[in-house]
Amino acid sequence: MTYYLPQGFRFAGVSAAIKKKLGTKDIALIVSDVPAVAAGVYTQNQVVAAPVVLCRTRTPLGTARAVVVNSGNANACTGSRGDADARRMCDVLAAKLSSAATGGEGGSVSAEQTLVMSTGVIGHFLPMEKIEAGIGQAVECLAAGERSFLDAADAIMTTDAARKVTTRRAELGGKVIHIAG
Repeated sequence: MTYYLPQGFRFAGVSAAIKKKLGTKDIALIVSDVPAVAAGVYTQNQVVAAPVVLCRTRTPLGTARAVVVNSGNANACTGSRGDADARRMCDVLAAKLSSAATGGEGGSVSAEQTLVMSTGVIGHFLPMEKIEAGIGQAVECLAAGERSFLDAADAIMTTDAARKVTTRRAELGGKVIHIAG
Protein backbone atom coordinates (compact mmCIF):
# COMPACT_ATOMS: atom_id res chain seq x y z
CA MET A 1 0.00 0.00 0.00
CA THR A 2 1.23 3.50 -0.79
CA TYR A 3 0.89 6.06 1.99
CA TYR A 4 0.71 9.73 1.04
CA LEU A 5 2.12 11.50 4.06
CA PRO A 6 2.03 15.28 4.43
CA GLN A 7 5.38 17.05 4.21
CA GLY A 8 6.68 18.73 7.33
CA PHE A 9 5.13 16.27 9.78
CA ARG A 10 6.91 13.67 11.89
CA PHE A 11 5.43 10.79 13.81
CA ALA A 12 6.32 8.38 16.60
CA GLY A 13 4.68 5.50 18.44
CA VAL A 14 6.31 3.80 21.44
CA SER A 15 5.50 1.60 24.40
CA ALA A 16 5.47 3.29 27.78
CA ALA A 17 3.96 0.25 29.55
CA ILE A 18 0.60 1.95 30.10
CA LYS A 19 -1.25 -1.02 28.66
CA LYS A 20 -1.14 -4.35 30.48
CA LYS A 21 0.29 -6.20 27.48
CA LEU A 22 3.98 -5.35 27.62
CA GLY A 23 5.59 -4.02 24.48
CA THR A 24 2.32 -2.71 23.08
CA LYS A 25 2.65 0.81 21.73
CA ASP A 26 0.67 3.32 23.80
CA ILE A 27 2.21 6.79 23.26
CA ALA A 28 1.89 8.52 19.89
CA LEU A 29 3.25 11.86 18.71
CA ILE A 30 2.38 13.90 15.65
CA VAL A 31 4.64 16.93 15.23
CA SER A 32 4.54 19.70 12.65
CA ASP A 33 7.88 21.27 11.80
CA VAL A 34 6.21 24.68 11.43
CA PRO A 35 3.13 26.22 13.04
CA ALA A 36 0.00 24.62 11.59
CA VAL A 37 -3.74 25.17 11.80
CA ALA A 38 -5.64 22.79 14.10
CA ALA A 39 -9.37 22.44 14.59
CA GLY A 40 -11.44 20.02 16.61
CA VAL A 41 -14.79 18.28 16.53
CA TYR A 42 -15.86 17.19 19.97
CA THR A 43 -18.55 15.09 21.60
CA GLN A 44 -21.77 16.80 22.66
CA ASN A 45 -21.92 14.57 25.75
CA GLN A 46 -21.95 16.44 29.06
CA VAL A 47 -19.38 14.03 30.53
CA VAL A 48 -16.03 14.55 28.83
CA ALA A 49 -12.45 13.57 29.55
CA ALA A 50 -9.80 16.05 30.64
CA PRO A 51 -8.06 16.11 27.22
CA VAL A 52 -11.35 17.12 25.57
CA VAL A 53 -11.78 19.98 28.03
CA LEU A 54 -8.24 21.21 27.38
CA CYS A 55 -8.37 20.87 23.59
CA ARG A 56 -11.73 22.67 23.39
CA THR A 57 -10.03 25.69 24.96
CA ARG A 58 -7.11 25.58 22.49
CA THR A 59 -8.88 24.99 19.20
CA PRO A 60 -9.15 26.39 16.67
CA LEU A 61 -5.43 27.12 16.80
CA GLY A 62 -3.34 28.72 14.09
CA THR A 63 0.04 27.86 15.61
CA ALA A 64 -0.35 24.17 16.52
CA ARG A 65 2.89 22.22 16.60
CA ALA A 66 2.24 18.84 18.22
CA VAL A 67 -0.26 16.29 19.46
CA VAL A 68 0.46 13.67 22.11
CA VAL A 69 -1.87 10.68 22.44
CA ASN A 70 -1.87 7.95 25.03
CA SER A 71 -3.90 4.77 24.84
CA GLY A 72 -4.80 2.39 27.62
CA ASN A 73 -6.19 5.12 29.89
CA ALA A 74 -8.83 7.69 28.86
CA ASN A 75 -8.08 10.21 31.64
CA ALA A 76 -11.87 10.48 32.00
CA CYS A 77 -13.77 10.93 35.27
CA THR A 78 -10.52 11.89 37.00
CA GLY A 79 -11.44 15.40 38.21
CA SER A 80 -8.93 18.17 38.76
CA ARG A 81 -6.03 15.71 38.82
CA GLY A 82 -6.97 14.56 35.32
CA ASP A 83 -7.07 18.18 34.14
CA ALA A 84 -3.62 18.78 35.61
CA ASP A 85 -2.29 15.57 34.03
CA ALA A 86 -3.56 16.60 30.58
CA ARG A 87 -1.82 20.00 30.93
CA ARG A 88 1.32 18.24 32.20
CA MET A 89 1.44 16.03 29.11
CA CYS A 90 1.44 19.17 26.95
CA ASP A 91 4.08 20.83 29.15
CA VAL A 92 6.36 17.79 28.98
CA LEU A 93 5.95 17.42 25.23
CA ALA A 94 6.74 21.09 24.59
CA ALA A 95 9.80 20.99 26.85
CA LYS A 96 11.13 17.76 25.32
CA LEU A 97 10.65 19.01 21.75
CA SER A 98 12.31 22.34 22.53
CA SER A 99 15.25 20.92 24.49
CA ALA A 100 15.94 18.10 22.04
CA ALA A 101 16.22 20.59 19.17
CA THR A 102 13.50 18.66 17.38
CA GLY A 103 11.13 21.58 17.15
CA GLY A 104 11.91 21.71 13.45
CA GLU A 105 12.11 24.88 11.41
CA GLY A 106 9.59 26.54 13.71
CA GLY A 107 12.05 26.56 16.65
CA SER A 108 10.95 25.99 20.19
CA VAL A 109 7.47 24.73 21.02
CA SER A 110 5.22 26.13 23.75
CA ALA A 111 2.72 24.06 25.72
CA GLU A 112 -0.07 26.23 24.28
CA GLN A 113 0.89 24.94 20.79
CA THR A 114 0.28 21.34 21.82
CA LEU A 115 -2.85 19.22 22.02
CA VAL A 116 -3.51 16.03 23.98
CA MET A 117 -5.73 13.00 23.51
CA SER A 118 -6.29 9.94 25.67
CA THR A 119 -8.22 6.75 25.01
CA GLY A 120 -8.84 3.63 27.05
CA VAL A 121 -10.04 2.73 30.52
CA ILE A 122 -12.25 5.30 32.25
CA GLY A 123 -11.96 6.36 35.89
CA HIS A 124 -8.27 5.67 36.50
CA PHE A 125 -5.55 8.26 36.99
CA LEU A 126 -2.83 8.42 34.37
CA PRO A 127 0.51 6.80 35.29
CA MET A 128 2.32 10.09 34.73
CA GLU A 129 5.82 8.77 35.39
CA LYS A 130 5.39 6.23 32.59
CA ILE A 131 3.75 8.79 30.30
CA GLU A 132 6.50 11.37 30.81
CA ALA A 133 9.17 8.76 30.07
CA GLY A 134 7.21 7.60 27.03
CA ILE A 135 6.95 11.14 25.69
CA GLY A 136 10.72 11.49 26.00
CA GLN A 137 11.27 8.18 24.23
CA ALA A 138 8.83 9.13 21.46
CA VAL A 139 10.52 12.51 20.87
CA GLU A 140 13.77 10.63 20.25
CA CYS A 141 12.02 8.40 17.68
CA LEU A 142 10.31 11.15 15.66
CA ALA A 143 10.63 10.59 11.92
CA ALA A 144 8.84 11.57 8.72
CA GLY A 145 8.42 8.13 7.20
CA GLU A 146 5.81 5.48 6.68
CA ARG A 147 7.11 3.29 9.53
CA SER A 148 6.79 6.14 12.06
CA PHE A 149 3.30 6.99 10.79
CA LEU A 150 2.21 3.37 11.27
CA ASP A 151 3.87 3.21 14.71
CA ALA A 152 1.83 6.27 15.75
CA ALA A 153 -1.34 4.65 14.40
CA ASP A 154 -0.59 1.48 16.37
CA ALA A 155 -0.04 3.48 19.56
CA ILE A 156 -3.52 5.01 19.32
CA MET A 157 -5.29 1.63 19.19
CA THR A 158 -7.26 0.41 22.19
CA THR A 159 -9.47 -2.61 21.53
CA ASP A 160 -9.23 -2.30 17.74
CA ALA A 161 -8.43 -5.52 15.89
CA ALA A 162 -6.34 -3.62 13.33
CA ARG A 163 -4.97 -0.14 12.81
CA LYS A 164 -7.21 2.29 10.96
CA VAL A 165 -5.34 4.64 8.63
CA THR A 166 -6.07 6.39 5.40
CA THR A 167 -4.14 8.78 3.21
CA ARG A 168 -5.08 10.71 0.13
CA ARG A 169 -3.29 12.65 -2.56
CA ALA A 170 -5.18 15.52 -4.21
CA GLU A 171 -4.67 18.71 -6.17
CA LEU A 172 -5.70 21.95 -4.53
CA GLY A 173 -5.02 25.33 -6.09
CA GLY A 174 -2.65 23.80 -8.59
CA LYS A 175 -0.57 22.12 -5.87
CA VAL A 176 -0.45 18.45 -4.92
CA ILE A 177 -1.34 17.91 -1.27
CA HIS A 178 -1.27 14.84 0.98
CA ILE A 179 -3.77 14.17 3.73
CA ALA A 180 -3.32 11.45 6.34
CA GLY A 181 -5.57 10.21 9.09
